[in-house]
Amino acid sequence: MQWTCKYCTFCAEKRGYLFKHYRLKHGIHTPTSPLPCLYKDCLCTFKSFNALKVHLSRWHAQQDGGKGRKITFHCQLCDFVEPCSEVDFFTHLRRHLKLKQKVSCPYQGCNFKSNIYSTFNAHRSKEHKLDSELIFKSEIVSENVSEEPRTNRPEDTVTVEPEDSDSDSADTTFGLTSDKNVEDLERQLEHNVAALFLKMTSIFNISETALQDVIEQINQIHLLSQPLIHSSIQRVLHQSDDYLVNEIVKVVTDNNAFLKCTSKNFIEYMLNFIEYMLKKDKHTFLYVPILKMLQTILSNRDILEKAMSSESNVTQGYKSYKDGFRFKDNHLLTEEEFRIALCLYIDDFEVANPLGTSKRKHKLCAIYWVLGNLHPKYRSSLHSIQLALLCNVSYIKEYGYSEILHPLIQDLVSLEQHGVYVEQLGSSIKGTVLFVAADNLAAHSLGGFFESFTVSRMCRFCMAKREEIQLKEVRTGTLQPRTKESHDRHVRDVLEDSTMSQEYGVKGNCPLTVSLEHFHVVDGYPPDLLHDLLEDVVPLELALCLKGLISKGYFTLEVLNAAIKQFPYAFSDRTNQPQLITKNFYSKRTIGGNGHENWTLLRLLPLLVGHRIPEGDETWEVLMNLKDVVELSLSASFTEETMYFLDCKIAENRHLFQKVFPNETIKPKHHYIEHYPQLIQKFGPLSAVWTMRFEGKHNFFKEVVRHAHNFKNIALTLAMRHQKMMSFHLSSASFFKASVEIDKVKSVMVDSFPENVQKYLFHRNAQQNTVLVASSACVHGIKYRADMVVSVGSCSGLPDFRQITKIVVINTEILFVCRLMTSWYHEHFRAYELCGNHLSTVSVTELCELNDPFPLSLYKVKGRQLITLKQYILC
Repeated sequence: MQWTCKYCTFCAEKRGYLFKHYRLKHGIHTPTSPLPCLYKDCLCTFKSFNALKVHLSRWHAQQDGGKGRKITFHCQLCDFVEPCSEVDFFTHLRRHLKLKQKVSCPYQGCNFKSNIYSTFNAHRSKEHKLDSELIFKSEIVSENVSEEPRTNRPEDTVTVEPEDSDSDSADTTFGLTSDKNVEDLERQLEHNVAALFLKMTSIFNISETALQDVIEQINQIHLLSQPLIHSSIQRVLHQSDDYLVNEIVKVVTDNNAFLKCTSKNFIEYMLNFIEYMLKKDKHTFLYVPILKMLQTILSNRDILEKAMSSESNVTQGYKSYKDGFRFKDNHLLTEEEFRIALCLYIDDFEVANPLGTSKRKHKLCAIYWVLGNLHPKYRSSLHSIQLALLCNVSYIKEYGYSEILHPLIQDLVSLEQHGVYVEQLGSSIKGTVLFVAADNLAAHSLGGFFESFTVSRMCRFCMAKREEIQLKEVRTGTLQPRTKESHDRHVRDVLEDSTMSQEYGVKGNCPLTVSLEHFHVVDGYPPDLLHDLLEDVVPLELALCLKGLISKGYFTLEVLNAAIKQFPYAFSDRTNQPQLITKNFYSKRTIGGNGHENWTLLRLLPLLVGHRIPEGDETWEVLMNLKDVVELSLSASFTEETMYFLDCKIAENRHLFQKVFPNETIKPKHHYIEHYPQLIQKFGPLSAVWTMRFEGKHNFFKEVVRHAHNFKNIALTLAMRHQKMMSFHLSSASFFKASVEIDKVKSVMVDSFPENVQKYLFHRNAQQNTVLVASSACVHGIKYRADMVVSVGSCSGLPDFRQITKIVVINTEILFVCRLMTSWYHEHFRAYELCGNHLSTVSVTELCELNDPFPLSLYKVKGRQLITLKQYILC
């Protein structure tokens, strides 16, 4: 049988050779590098070689010539009927023993019974362990399965098939027959040691000093072991020729990978291009050249393939940035040849305690970028986001963006005009900046607008004044939009006469717009759902509405906090459960919390206190309309109809807010939200261009500072540590995680499923009697488990739902065995009530059938089973 590597074209005749290939060639030996099953039609991945061997022994033994064949066992105490190994069956029996249930010995001719765990184990060890052949009782095993004799093996161990040959012969056959292969192996060993050191510094955050001390101690141990090596070799050779023995010891020592790879060597070997740029007055900032990093990441086969196979243009609706006017109007990116689309991000963040004496002293401005050609499911990985620049915020105020961004802009201009050479494609690939993601403060600062939102013209999308947004809506078309021509004219006027800045709301030009041919500030800065909605409008309106509902006597703050604390959060809601609301929330005019927590509270609020609110209450309707706006804004795809629906919901929320809270003014971010329908037409779904994942990148640098305890040139420390982390990931066998990861697989008889499911599984599984059932499956970072609810199909324009009961794995496919549900939409709760469908209770669902890939949690509230959506589902 031929074994093929899943990462390259290597083939081997024996499984043991493929194990060695994974270790030596791809360096797979750590949990950060998942090891795939050797069988191409198996989706399982593992964190260690031992876990892989156990899996091969349990589930693929029949494909290896019948060794360790599984038998279908029948438990006499419960309905357990599964094809499994003898060890698995005894593990099941011990569960009954732990419950003090009397278990009979399963071997033929033995009448022993016991309900004591240790007594049963002792009986099996003493009476049956040394027998050469043992036959199970006929009622224990299936009659149509011929059982092979049981061979002696230690109790309570899993039979792991040994590698196909001993280590000596395997090493000889593995290809060490030429000098070239020896050199390749030597380089690979150094690579693996360097990767280990990189992981210690970039993943485990071990300091450079500690790492150097570890290396020196390892080297010292090896040097001290030379006398022992000398004595052992001399004893083997049976001679007293010290010269020959010393030469052998020297060769052994010289070929030690740890002695070769000092700390300096591994940094030079793995580190990717960091430029340390000096400024006057000893002020410095760090820049990682984009062109060199592009060459590096595009030389990775995994990244290049996924970048070139991204989604094609969609003709109807808005499902990606390629459907927006911003992309379609860019002549460089819309050429037929492969072009690089860069997504930039800029933000300031604190690396020290923001409340301590170091407040703002070490505040840094960071610029990240990600390859826009990648599908969003790959762009969302934090190590897909690259570092471009780190600079102290005070330096930007002193020198300005133009000077700080000069090396970055030079590289971007070169990318537009000349491109970057990609060796695997054999040509230079051009590209440009697609958009710059940022919160409003950073977008206005870099874009040349006023950072203060109390000025008259505070919008970068239109020319509205603060007093106008109280009376006029964006949808009326009475507010003049900013265009490229008008903005360029405004900038020229402001540069000639600075007093005109208040009239136009512009302070100066955007450095990127000045230098880049295919980027303009007017259509280059998309809105940010995170800061506009989840961290501003949502906590503000929640605070106002909760105060109003409490003052009406529907509930108290204590009752609300008790409901928040006691609610049975499930799955992802458990991670993002909202915080308790403080007593002074109304005076602060916010409920606090981060974006995830505010989002969860708004979604689940109808389940927490909705039953206490009478239908038709206007204050409650403000919150429910806001919930609709959030769900629609976060949708992953749009049609012209859904954009019009969003526009209507935003207008309805505005009117209700002004009616219920007449003394409140419309905030600038309320006005920004009114631009969303137009901006979706320009950028595509806004959830694909927000700052949520970029802000997650800050945590890496904060964690480094927490372990480094060194603030001397902190930007250099952070940049170097980040580049080592990127080197580690780029040197891994696969840059991205496996698209599908399944956990805790067991074999289940097809006969145990309902009849309609049996027919489906028999048809898909080539008449096999068993299928693999997983406790959970992670598909592109989205985790599915039993009891989760998924949306499949529609009825009368509303989505239908099914509840997952089992996750079945057939070859390379994930199937959900689901319980069909009947649903009703409750307008008051903005939620769906579900109940079981009595006509056809169970069905099989494929991943491609889901309306929305994100599963939902089903909650029981006052006798009702309710679910609330995370985003609008387009059926």
